[in-house]
Amino acid sequence: MKKLVLAILLPFNLLAQSPYQSYHKDPVQFREHVLDITKMKVEVSFIPEAKQVNGKVTHQFVVLRKQVDSVFFDAPGITIQQALLNGKKLTFKTNKAGVWVIPSTPLTWNQSAEITFEYTAKPKKGIYFIGWNQPELNDSVNDPFRVRRQIWTQGQGIDNRHWIPMYDDMNDKFITETVIKFDSKYKVLSNGLLKSKTKNKDGSLTWHYAMSKPHAGYLLMLAIGKYEVQTAKSKSGVPLQYWYYPEFKERVEPTFRHTPMMVDFMEEQTGIPYPWESYSQVMVQDFMYGAMENTTATIFGDFFFVDNKAFQDKNYIGVNCHELTHQWFGDFVTARDGRDAWLQESFATFYPKQLSRVLDGEEEWDWQRRQHQVSAVEAGKKDNFAVRHSAGGTARVYPKGAAVLSMLVHYLGEEQWKKVLTYYLKKHAYANVETNDLQQAIKDVLGLNLDWFFDQWIYRGGEPHFRIHYEDLSYQDGSRATEIAIEQIHPNSETVQAFRMPIALEVNYTDGSKSLIIDEISKDFEVVKIPNPNKKLIAFVLFDPNSNVLKQVTFKKGLEELKAQLQAPIGYLDRYDALVGLRPFSLDQKRTLLVETVKKEKHYAILNEAISQLTSDTSSQLIPVWFNLYKNARAQVRAHLIKEIGYREATRPLFIEAINDSSYDVVKSAMTVWIAADEKFSERVLNKGYSEGSMNHSLEIKRIELAFTYGYGIFEDDFIQLKDYASSKYEFRTRVNAFQALKAIHSAIIAKLGNDSYPIDLFEPMLSFNSRLSGPAAELCRFLCQDEKMRLYFKESLQESALSFEDKEIVKNLIPLLK
Repeated sequence: MKKLVLAILLPFNLLAQSPYQSYHKDPVQFREHVLDITKMKVEVSFIPEAKQVNGKVTHQFVVLRKQVDSVFFDAPGITIQQALLNGKKLTFKTNKAGVWVIPSTPLTWNQSAEITFEYTAKPKKGIYFIGWNQPELNDSVNDPFRVRRQIWTQGQGIDNRHWIPMYDDMNDKFITETVIKFDSKYKVLSNGLLKSKTKNKDGSLTWHYAMSKPHAGYLLMLAIGKYEVQTAKSKSGVPLQYWYYPEFKERVEPTFRHTPMMVDFMEEQTGIPYPWESYSQVMVQDFMYGAMENTTATIFGDFFFVDNKAFQDKNYIGVNCHELTHQWFGDFVTARDGRDAWLQESFATFYPKQLSRVLDGEEEWDWQRRQHQVSAVEAGKKDNFAVRHSAGGTARVYPKGAAVLSMLVHYLGEEQWKKVLTYYLKKHAYANVETNDLQQAIKDVLGLNLDWFFDQWIYRGGEPHFRIHYEDLSYQDGSRATEIAIEQIHPNSETVQAFRMPIALEVNYTDGSKSLIIDEISKDFEVVKIPNPNKKLIAFVLFDPNSNVLKQVTFKKGLEELKAQLQAPIGYLDRYDALVGLRPFSLDQKRTLLVETVKKEKHYAILNEAISQLTSDTSSQLIPVWFNLYKNARAQVRAHLIKEIGYREATRPLFIEAINDSSYDVVKSAMTVWIAADEKFSERVLNKGYSEGSMNHSLEIKRIELAFTYGYGIFEDDFIQLKDYASSKYEFRTRVNAFQALKAIHSAIIAKLGNDSYPIDLFEPMLSFNSRLSGPAAELCRFLCQDEKMRLYFKESLQESALSFEDKEIVKNLIPLLK
């Protein structure tokens, strides 16, 4: 056979590499401070209609320097009424960023003292007053998506400073105590244990919470609203509280499902018992993220408050585990500054993936690993910032860091990894950490120097791109081997070079046997030789079986290789990759194999890929296959199947099943596809009964959108309802769903009802603190302003509105057509 030709055009990577190491300079540096805050006691009351905080905060501290003449506290926009040092008046000066205090005599080394501020604030960040401009809901309003009166906080990254004068940075940890006075109709949650609840003469209640261990100031929280509380315990005895809306008790179990087990799981994974007094979770409206891991008290968006139907489509499990993980990684041990945020977020992304292995099996774990790898590679196509760089962005700090941790665990082995992790957490308990602390833990516990690993995966950016080619070769001595050529073809730069990793290479033979070696790949080009002493026929070759290394791979394979790989008893990701590799081939070449795949496979990703490749086949022979799949597949597959196969007479029985499905997403898919294909069934498909009760009214809004699109319905009533969903009466996701529908059916609305019926307030949501509301509102306004009449309406509305000059300028900058 032909000898593998090595005289190929080599990539420019093979140019001599510099002996020097270069890294992207990071503008984020350690923030210096002169005091070690040991305790912060916050005492607050509110005027919620005015979004006003009335507060008193006392900082106990130890002086870190030999002499301190003045101290700065973060307090942007806060009005300081009085400052005290050990109970005596203290001179202070304020600026836009905060407040300077000037003791009459300098503070000295190791001196212990306390500084108190009395203040008022009307913050635009850090603490949020929801629904106080709306009538209070009465018990007859049985709608979980109507706006509620709440107050809640979001301190990360540095926003608690907007309502508390404080040293607001990750690198100082202290015990907190919170005292909150509020209307007795509402419940109050804060960090730590509830020490007391006292009734005041005016009928209000004072809630007193306290922590027993130090944590970072950004993790202090408050949540106030009308809640009930359900309690539980983990096997190890950790007290758990689920704060929920009392009208919807049936949603508690699906929302908080597996929480006690997660605590047990994290204790087993880390070797560290849950490190705090208790653990509470509270849902809030209009939350701008998924959730926030405040110490002992996670806040999460009530869009995760699901019933059993919605649980199938999207649930809280992954986010729940993410925030719980932070109680160890972020709260127990805290990054010293933003550069090491991956020590928090990557771990909190890694462990939900590990949990999925327990709850949903090996294939789901594989799939989540793949998604993290894909996110990292896509980010790397835009820039090559490192995981440990403040400009790395979400894709580096969350999925790429989690992918790197998966590689690290794979390299060390799970037992050795757990031993390192337990040591690392114990050594830095309730303290700050840097990446080097984790590196050093590996050296201390295992005697391994993985500086090379951290250097290329954490301190530097980029991801390897391998191009693979192999040949089955016979040699003059009669022996036979497979030679695999491996090129690293990613662009080299001062900060991205050839990667070094031990990688498995596997030759699979037609008799079902295989040869595997693990070789360290570290050069721009190298050839690995795998002996084939029995001269077997090769079925296919795998580079890094089941994708344990973060990378891109270019590896061209023929039809027969891909077929063999898809059918082989190998890792899930290798089977999935083989199926994706079949995309360019004609349906006639792969139909039988695709049908076998649909019948055999269980995971939704590979099933959905097979469905997509098969749906150009409209023959009746596939109908039984689709019915069987529909009955046995999870909601993601059922929804995808309905979208892909399309409505026709042969599939009508399946659509009847789907329109009555137990998943809201499946019903929405059926509703959308069915009416688009056969308008005579519109009355049945658009029946309100199919659209009631969905999360964030998504089905009802879709029903209204389809009614306008296809000319069925009572347009005036539907439009009034749609505008209502878009109004401030509802939480933000319902409103965003309504905004999107209004944009989609704008022409139909004008045609059926005219411009005069259209007026809608978009300025209020455009000025929201929540970018997930303000962005879609601005997008809809820009779209509508392309219509001259609508533009005139919005211009006049803006001029006549009671908005401040500052807010009007914000609107004009968002919508230049209104200038």
